[in-house]
Amino acid sequence: MIDYKWVRPDMDLYHIGGNNEYLITVANSGNLETDFYVYSQSFYEAAENVIHYLGEEAAEKQDIAKLDLWYFAMVYLYRQSLELLLKAGIFQTITDNVDRKNIVGNIRHDLKQAYEKLIEVKGLSISDNENGKWLMDYLSDISRIDRESDMFRYPFGNNLKVLFDRQTNISLVATHDNMNKAFSIIKGIYDTGDILEQGIEAYEPHLIIEGGHYYQQSVVGYKYSQHAFYPYYSSYEEVGNFLKGVIMAEKKANLFMPMCYLYRNAVELGLKRLIIEDSHIDNSKALKIVRKKKHSILGLWNSIADEIKEYANASEDDTTLNDSQRYIQTFHNFDQSSDLFRYPCNKNMEPYFLDEKKFDIENVASCFEELCNFLDGVDGMLSAVQDYEAEMAAEMASYYDYY
Repeated sequence: MIDYKWVRPDMDLYHIGGNNEYLITVANSGNLETDFYVYSQSFYEAAENVIHYLGEEAAEKQDIAKLDLWYFAMVYLYRQSLELLLKAGIFQTITDNVDRKNIVGNIRHDLKQAYEKLIEVKGLSISDNENGKWLMDYLSDISRIDRESDMFRYPFGNNLKVLFDRQTNISLVATHDNMNKAFSIIKGIYDTGDILEQGIEAYEPHLIIEGGHYYQQSVVGYKYSQHAFYPYYSSYEEVGNFLKGVIMAEKKANLFMPMCYLYRNAVELGLKRLIIEDSHIDNSKALKIVRKKKHSILGLWNSIADEIKEYANASEDDTTLNDSQRYIQTFHNFDQSSDLFRYPCNKNMEPYFLDEKKFDIENVASCFEELCNFLDGVDGMLSAVQDYEAEMAAEMASYYDYY
């Protein structure tokens, strides 16, 4: 029997269950160089777990849905690991927090700029190093596609640019090999202060390489409308669930932060889907709301809560909306800027988790899953309302045409 998770009145993010096997103590060292490095390893290992599952178990089962949908979250995990590792390398040399803040503020999420800064502060030259030149070309290609680190997290960027506007059959083997080569070169700089000389086999320095075996491909950009949130929402929620399973089965507590970030982004995507795709809010106004609220799940919720309440038409003793409000408020209070789980510090270089926090991994994952299931339910409800209204409008139009 499947244990279907749903929002509940007694939700507590800090609840510790009776099974201590799934407890984790989250504590950063405060040494940002070290903490960025540790986070980079966690995100890289998370990505590796996902792509090996896709290339082996999902391929063997011919589970096309996972091969296609999980691509977005997987690439983000890899991409984030490269960003964290590049910044860890920079922080090895740049130790003043004001300087670090200025550098990170200039770089933001641009991997090419981060690599250029790393080469500069390390005093390295890539002119005679094939690995160094390959990495520059590869990171330049990623920056061309995804400079702001949003094209694999959302169906469109702030400028409404869509990444996949046609069917694209992407080789997972090429994605894996190129990400591995990039990570190895950057890690070599971190470990030795120099660029590796030995050759590392990989493909041409492009993020998106088409081709490969049918069951080792991710096929994206053809089933859904351009601005559809579904594939992204499903990707982040399902890969979050997958990482939870890996953590619990293999005791890989180091994957806790990547898991939490994927879930957290799924919640944000779920709320944005309700506003843009399901609500009665004018499309231009809905886009303005999403831009203005950015990563604030409380702000997004407040923009759609009244409409949810109106169409839910719940009885007075139904606590579902109040329960869901508690989830939203809790996650908002915990991570207002959507950076707590993906960086060890905020933009001012102030470290997170200097004081130890204990979490029950299973409980935290359940809290996220329960809220995601609620958002799925709301999506179904509001979609049904839209379908009904469309049918009524068509029926009325045909009636007046008849007369």
